Amino acid sequence: MKGRDVAGHQASDDSASGTAEADLDAFFRHRGDMPTACPAALIRSLSRLRGSDDPVVTFAGLPGACVPEFADGCQVELSDGAEPMFRVRHPAGAADGSGQLLLTPFRVVSRTGYPSYAGVVTYWWTGRTPSQSDAALSDLMVKHLIALVDHERLMTAVARAEDRGASLALETISGRTINLAVGVVMHQHGLAPDDAEDLLRQSASLAGMDLAQLAAGVVRSGKLGDPPTAPIASSHSRARASATVRSFPFRPP
Repeated sequence: MKGRDVAGHQASDDSASGTAEADLDAFFRHRGDMPTACPAALIRSLSRLRGSDDPVVTFAGLPGACVPEFADGCQVELSDGAEPMFRVRHPAGAADGSGQLLLTPFRVVSRTGYPSYAGVVTYWWTGRTPSQSDAALSDLMVKHLIALVDHERLMTAVARAEDRGASLALETISGRTINLAVGVVMHQHGLAPDDAEDLLRQSASLAGMDLAQLAAGVVRSGKLGDPPTAPIASSHSRARASATVRSFPFRPP
């Protein structure tokens, strides 16, 4: 069973990798600014890169993916203006050969609440001078990585919106339940709305329960059980009592 599970997992990974390679190959082939075929080895390397809502995580894998399939060396420099400059290079040595460098700058303006970022990808070769095809392919690779980051940021933003929507829905349901429970307590104890809500909150606090949880129990049972201790007079009750005393002053016989 374990062997079959491992085999199935590997088959799933292989299938996902094959799909990514096919999508990436189609992306490159259907671009009008790509004059030459993209090497299959480079496509396989790029297809293994995974997106993240942090561009540093995604772009950090580019040098290892394109060396030596595309260039003899690659360096990525990236910053969002807040954190220190991120820099990763493969291999670790310095770039060699004046005039054999290819620079691809990029700038991304975020539309999903994340900070914008910008940077430059530098490639170098020791045996040849980069061509226009190399420049076009470099631009496509950068666009591919930006698309990975954008996708993850969009998915994260959607998840956050769904969480907010669920929270608002829960708050609405809880609010309606509390209002119904206030009505039950008003009828049960002959209280004004504010006093009934105060009694609910005091009872929930004394019972160590969430107000919405206690309210749901009141709505189900149709009554508020006896609190552990006598309820404290609310500010509304005290105000009415004071007004009553003022209305009927004491007069000695």
